[in-house]
Amino acid sequence: MGCRHAINYRSVDYAKEVRRLTDGEGVDVVLDSLGGGDWRKGYDLLRPSGRMVAFGIANIMTGERRKPLPIIRELLRMPRFSPLQLMETNRSVAGVSTGRLWTNPQVLVESLKGAFQLCRQHGIRPRVDSVHTFEQAAAAHRRIVERKNIGRVILVP
Repeated sequence: MGCRHAINYRSVDYAKEVRRLTDGEGVDVVLDSLGGGDWRKGYDLLRPSGRMVAFGIANIMTGERRKPLPIIRELLRMPRFSPLQLMETNRSVAGVSTGRLWTNPQVLVESLKGAFQLCRQHGIRPRVDSVHTFEQAAAAHRRIVERKNIGRVILVP
């Protein structure tokens, strides 16, 4: 899929591996869906003028139900960014939540148009992990909650 180096964050210290792969230089962009303490790790991996985009907080999910203690732990591990800190390190941080854009359909439509255009122009294809019928919805959801999927889990009639 065009990726030079794939790192499984569940089995490898990805920050250490990124530093090794970049000879300690870091990266230009970090896309982080984990959140919590991983935002600090991602931020620390940025080169000067690097950008981190946070688009999820999967680390607060443990098991079938949200549990208060892991949520609090991840909230406490979250870095706090200040404009002065960002200026001093020449880095930027952005947060994206398409779920929050449903109340602003014009912005959502424009964002999706841009994503679809990138897919068409560059042949980007979403990775499908598995396809399930509606009758298998519970198993599909369990696959996501247990973090067994790599890519999208699709439900079909």
